[in-house]
Amino acid sequence: MGIFLGRTLLVIQVPSGSQVCRHHGRIFDRGHEADIDITDHSDIVYQLYARKSVSARDRILREICSNSLARRDFSSGYVAKFVIERDRLYTENANRSHGHGALHLSSFEPYAKNPPISKVFREIGLADELGSGMRNTYKYTKLYSGGTPEFIEGDVFRTVIPLTPVAVEKVGPQDGTQVRSQVETQVRTQVLITDQILTFCAEPRSKAEIAEHCGYKNTKSFTKRYMRPLLDNGQLQMTIPDKPRSQHQKYVTAQNSQ
Repeated sequence: MGIFLGRTLLVIQVPSGSQVCRHHGRIFDRGHEADIDITDHSDIVYQLYARKSVSARDRILREICSNSLARRDFSSGYVAKFVIERDRLYTENANRSHGHGALHLSSFEPYAKNPPISKVFREIGLADELGSGMRNTYKYTKLYSGGTPEFIEGDVFRTVIPLTPVAVEKVGPQDGTQVRSQVETQVRTQVLITDQILTFCAEPRSKAEIAEHCGYKNTKSFTKRYMRPLLDNGQLQMTIPDKPRSQHQKYVTAQNSQ
């Protein structure tokens, strides 16, 4: 906190996460050093939900594992490796190299090393067109950890994926129509239930009463998904804040808490 031009400036560090959060009903997205209000921009809201709906980590593993098998030099006795470390994961694999050194996406020229195997992988959906593995790994690594993968050509081919503690960003499946439908449904459901909770809690209500009113039996998942965001952003308040686990605890919308 500090003073700037006679005004109090608050700086809050908000960690990255897998959930879309709201503040007073508004949706914000992180942009470099600023949080941007995207509530009224439906396409950007859709993209935000899509990024968080399917694990980018799974897509990265699909690409690097299938690529290791399709490009391996099977005449070599070198043992393939898949290693996970604190700040990176990497693979090493025997390779029939056409050069040495780091490969770059802008200048990379793909070539098939094992055409019959690559064809089988394409048929069973574990590979796309030639060169797609490198492009996809770049894309999903950016979403997953914000870093840049390394591809190092040589007699041993190495792929290095940087990791971060909050590498939990997500990305939607390839079917854009399906993703849009799913995301729109999620958004509508989230907004509908949020409104139901805030309207119902004009008078203090217990957690069980709120969940039942919204048609949910599992109060644990209901609390995590719907009530916790409202409590965190101050729209919903506890009647006994000093004893959050009290059996007499009830919840009330902020404007009616006084």
